[in-house]
Amino acid sequence: MTNTSCSTALFRDRDLPAALDGIAAVGFPQVELNVREPHVYGSDAAEERRLKALFAGHSVRARTMHAPAGRNILAVLDEEWLSESVGALSGYLRLAGSLGLTEMVIHPIPNPSFLPDPDDPTLGQQERDGIRRTLDALMPTIEQVGVRVTLENLPYPDMPLNNMAELREVVAPYPSERVGLIIDLGHAGKVKRDPADEIRIAGDRLCGTHIHDLDAPNGDVDHHSPALNSYDWVAIRQAFADIGYQGPWTMEVSQTSRGESLEELVAEISVWLAGWV
Repeated sequence: MTNTSCSTALFRDRDLPAALDGIAAVGFPQVELNVREPHVYGSDAAEERRLKALFAGHSVRARTMHAPAGRNILAVLDEEWLSESVGALSGYLRLAGSLGLTEMVIHPIPNPSFLPDPDDPTLGQQERDGIRRTLDALMPTIEQVGVRVTLENLPYPDMPLNNMAELREVVAPYPSERVGLIIDLGHAGKVKRDPADEIRIAGDRLCGTHIHDLDAPNGDVDHHSPALNSYDWVAIRQAFADIGYQGPWTMEVSQTSRGESLEELVAEISVWLAGWV
């Protein structure tokens, strides 16, 4: 399991040291550090020192970081939003760099609830322009800290930029060692896209994964264990092989499905992933 990883979001009910202990107990060597309390409390110098000390004394390595969501996205629509996002994301990029992480996941587009008019026919172009402006503003920090930014496909049906074809077009002008893509398999299903097709479309710009399944009988709720088998996991694995994917295999499971404990859930996904990769 040398290139496998687990999001700390699975153990959202406890502090980060306890979350790392639970992830390490089943053999995961790496984590994706999910930026939310009670795991991460900002990006200031005191938090940097705390996290460095924690990982220095733990068997689990921090591999990637998931930036906070909400309004901290790339597709900003005005100058105030641009300043807000760049300020917050720059701080977390510097934190990721100080921890020696390889990538930071950022949501490219906002939840529609943050939009003044989700039905605006010009929204797609506005969001493309916003992503470009934000990435351009972040690029000096990205280059300084050496952490690649990865844009994630999001589960918002009928919204622009929720798929790999559009996201690949957005990242194309930027160096692949600085800006890439991460495929969220559950999100692909939420917007009725075939995950295997999305992987092939992302191609050589794909450098991260969020692996989880949908609870199809109960409203396609995502972030469930892939052991539910809503997907054709053989076809998905073949798609990764077809593009020569070399990045981390990161489990982003956070929902129990059959009344199991979180300890039972992390053990299940560890066994499943070891047999899949």
